[in-house]
Amino acid sequence: MQKLLMPTDGSPCSEQAIEKGLECAEKLGAEVTFVYVLENPMAALWVTPEAVPYAFELVEDLKKAAKEALERARKMAEARGVKAETKLVEDPNPVQAIVSLSPDYDMIVMGTHGRSGLDRILLGSVTEGVLRRVETPVLVVRCKQK
Repeated sequence: MQKLLMPTDGSPCSEQAIEKGLECAEKLGAEVTFVYVLENPMAALWVTPEAVPYAFELVEDLKKAAKEALERARKMAEARGVKAETKLVEDPNPVQAIVSLSPDYDMIVMGTHGRSGLDRILLGSVTEGVLRRVETPVLVVRCKQK
């Protein structure tokens, strides 16, 4: 196993999955790619002319948060001596963005909160969506509540 894909959203759950993924990468001598899928709210919402300046500001804030999350992940890899790169992908569908990257990797490592019932229906699950659509093996890390 040479290449691992680790999607992140900067959440504590993503960072727990990154820790486990880096542990695997370290043992296997694998390289990792961290990907952050930025869902541009302007693509999904109708924005009034008055809101346009604020919408652009929101997008810039989201990009800044994405870059910070990717940099934290990169530093976590560096601390373990794991070769890593980062990708910021803009796509309104994070599941499809991750699925489209998957053929280039030997394994995907993702976190999940393990929601069930109404929470899962209302909030959805990127991890579950990816699991159902890829042929690449997926290591799912159930996150501990901190």
